[in-house]
Amino acid sequence: MATLTLKEFISGLNARLEKFSHDELKEVIRSHAMGLLPRERGEYLDRFVLPEKSNGKKNSRRTTLTDGEFLLREIEAFGERAENYEYTTGWGWDDDYGEERAWGDDSWVAEIDSLFERIGDFYEAGDYALARKTYEKLLEIYWGGSEEGRFSGHDQDEMMGTDLEEVSLRYLRSIYLSEKPLSRPEALLKGINNLSYLSSKATIHGMIHVSMEDLPDLGQFGKQWIDFLKKQKENRTVTELLKEAVRLFEGIKGLETLALDKADQFPGSFIEWLEALKKDKNYLEMIRVAKLGLERLSDRLAIKARIADYLHEAASQLDQKDLIEKSLKEALYSAPSLSRLLNLLDQAKDKNQKTEFLNGAMIRFGEIQNRTEKSDPLSLDYGKSPDLHENHIPQNLEIYCYLLKGDYAKAAAIMSPSKPLGWSSGDSPNAILVPFFLYARWNQEKTLTANIADLWKDATDVPIHFGDFFQEDSASGELGTRLRGYLEKALREFPISEKERDEYFGTAEKEAFKRVDGIVGEKHRQSYWKAAQLLLAAAEVYWSNGEADQGQKLIHRFKEKYHRHYAFKTELQNATKKSKLFSVQ
Repeated sequence: MATLTLKEFISGLNARLEKFSHDELKEVIRSHAMGLLPRERGEYLDRFVLPEKSNGKKNSRRTTLTDGEFLLREIEAFGERAENYEYTTGWGWDDDYGEERAWGDDSWVAEIDSLFERIGDFYEAGDYALARKTYEKLLEIYWGGSEEGRFSGHDQDEMMGTDLEEVSLRYLRSIYLSEKPLSRPEALLKGINNLSYLSSKATIHGMIHVSMEDLPDLGQFGKQWIDFLKKQKENRTVTELLKEAVRLFEGIKGLETLALDKADQFPGSFIEWLEALKKDKNYLEMIRVAKLGLERLSDRLAIKARIADYLHEAASQLDQKDLIEKSLKEALYSAPSLSRLLNLLDQAKDKNQKTEFLNGAMIRFGEIQNRTEKSDPLSLDYGKSPDLHENHIPQNLEIYCYLLKGDYAKAAAIMSPSKPLGWSSGDSPNAILVPFFLYARWNQEKTLTANIADLWKDATDVPIHFGDFFQEDSASGELGTRLRGYLEKALREFPISEKERDEYFGTAEKEAFKRVDGIVGEKHRQSYWKAAQLLLAAAEVYWSNGEADQGQKLIHRFKEKYHRHYAFKTELQNATKKSKLFSVQ
């Protein structure tokens, strides 16, 4: 559930309270009380007191200039202790987290929580200049100390009682309220950039709603903020802030203007525009705008896939079937992914149209591949706005295309040059090709046995990537199940001759042996089970074709080859017990 700002929370609470009568409110309170733990009951009763009436002035705690100076000195002293590594005794392994962390004195948590709380008193009292200065200083100490290992603990954010996101928004509000109107935009952008990894959550919307009180001169600021951001050098922070600013202060008309006038610089403005239309359920206009975005933006931009997703949604709502297919193609061609590929294949009427879709996709993949081979890796440019990321081809996607259209010869030719290790990371084509060609030789009249079934499932359970560098769709359904279904259907639609099946199996088996040798020979003990599973899967394929003796010989051969590797022998024994078809003495 998304975190609510104070204003959003109180507004939502008031809206709900208005719905209930006096007796209904009593029932809600009693119902909540019945679910409390015994130790929580006393504290719950103590909450039912009326707050003191306000005299119209902010009155949190009596504060003076001397109090502020004293707080600043305490923050500086805390920073000096952190800089001298007084809260850590060094780094070491933590079994609970499975990684190294800083060990030492956790008393820093109570100290920093207390300091943030005391800054909050000045903030509530309306001393925004002091709150700004102290928030900035303490946040700088905390983030610098976390990066340098000056604070003990594994996840320092979670150890603290302070909500850093809310503190960050209060810091921005303090800047707004302590800065002269003309210099607010520059000061706020600098403040947001100071917020380290929380800068992406430091929104103007959050700054506005972190308090119940309205900000002065907000309309004037909105115009200044938009003009200021448009003049800044493009990066991910500026782009996100500008889109938010236009949405907040100019609405759908402003988003339209930004998309039409500065599409090349801010292509994400089309997404904001489409999202606003979606909220209004204006599907006809969504289609028009999506078509416009797809037409105007460069074919290099992966964000076009998200625009195509909006086109697909609107076309589905209006049952415009020709646009549904068009949107799925555009999405795949703009941000190629396995999920998007399967979404398009779902529209195929028969295997001929499926082959046509796959051939068209591979032509597009080739164009992207030719371009990206000459450019710098996309993933290295972390400062670039995700809206400007260019499309790329995910690992093994072209191999899936070969398999899905029955071009087994081209797929099989890729096996031998591939590396025997690194399957788990998905970087090796053999991670799918070897299991596929082992499975292809399985006697389909028999139910899959334990190891071949697990190998096949593991090979086809491809993770969906989300995030800045993957403009991935969030298609419903489990991707691995869909992929297995399509590959198994491909073997029925494009059957392999017996001669070719045996040839491909032979190549896959050799690559499997190389992997076993790589794992066991180089003593990658944590992967011994993978080597055992692979050997038993091949043995089970022999069994399914009435060649159980060949399977047993295969197991015995590798048991003898690595007879000094007792841990591997144990994994072989576990795999054979699971199989229930073979034995290891």
